[in-house]
Amino acid sequence: MNSKTTVHGAVSIVNALATGKGSALGISLETTAEVMLTNDENIEIIINNDKSEDKTLALECFKLIKPNSSESIGAKITINSDIPIGRGLKSSSAAASAIVLSCLKAFDLSFNEKQVLDLSVQASKNAGVTITGALDDTSACLLGGLVVTDNLSNKILSRKNIDDDYSILIHVPKHKSYTKDVDLSNSNDFHSSINTLISMTMEGNYLNAMSLNGMIYSKLLNQSDNASVLALKSNALASGLSGTGPSVAAICNSDTKSSIIDSWKNLDGDIISAQINNETGL
Repeated sequence: MNSKTTVHGAVSIVNALATGKGSALGISLETTAEVMLTNDENIEIIINNDKSEDKTLALECFKLIKPNSSESIGAKITINSDIPIGRGLKSSSAAASAIVLSCLKAFDLSFNEKQVLDLSVQASKNAGVTITGALDDTSACLLGGLVVTDNLSNKILSRKNIDDDYSILIHVPKHKSYTKDVDLSNSNDFHSSINTLISMTMEGNYLNAMSLNGMIYSKLLNQSDNASVLALKSNALASGLSGTGPSVAAICNSDTKSSIIDSWKNLDGDIISAQINNETGL
């Protein structure tokens, strides 16, 4: 049986690395996973947008879902995405969710929202692409909207739709940054501040939380905040480092998009325009 599923990406509002609690916002960038079951035990994995990327995550998704009674079943898993990999834009969480959903459908297994989230998070942990389990990122990718989660207790604390008239701009440097390589030795110094940002987000002040989170994590992870500063000077509603970077996301009104783009033109890298996504991938 063949199955194809599309899941959207997300950007950070509050990074969960320091405290285990995080928040992310769904955006319109997409990852599609197609699973074709085969009559042998081989698993072929094709990542079309970046063939050099590690394929362990896809393999772990399939291993978690393949029924024990299907020993002789393999698969061809094909992944297509417009989410840049290794840039802090939740490419792994989107891929895990899309692959898990496609595998479940291919094996004609029943599932609910929590099962898909749990399987996606577990696959990411098994593949070593996350430190906290990335429930915040996975939930925002799979469910859309603004989510706040406690990754350590695997709980969604809140989820709500956000005004989709807002635009998303993303500055994407050429170099990559992987969560597994992050040094968190100084993260304890920021626990109180990050907890405050979570409270702000829960109370609806997610725009300021996003900008402040970006400032803190740019310092903590030794990433540049130039794009964030330029965006805020150009009247972005919020701007900050997404994930472990190096990408910087900005939320803005349509009438300030051009000025923000102009302010980023001299920076190394690419500029992506997207929209907020409030739609679930289920």
